[in-house]
Amino acid sequence: MSTDTARNPALSLHDNRLRTQQLLDAAERDTDAVSVFMDGSSAADTERAIFVVKGREHVAYLMALLERQGLLNAAKPVEGNAP
Repeated sequence: MSTDTARNPALSLHDNRLRTQQLLDAAERDTDAVSVFMDGSSAADTERAIFVVKGREHVAYLMALLERQGLLNAAKPVEGNAP
């Protein structure tokens, strides 16, 4: 798993990674199966993170695990609009 943190915790993400496609492109260049983009410098000071999981089997495994743990309801759409 690779992580990408904000230079300044007040920023939500690096300036060049503000759009979904930019995150996916950055993750594609990463050799790990999971890339993590977070708004802090470590898990200890991060309230939000975007995980990009690569590979169908990895995605299916992680989604099933998250559902079993009660952290995901795959049938429910994400609510709210991006600004």
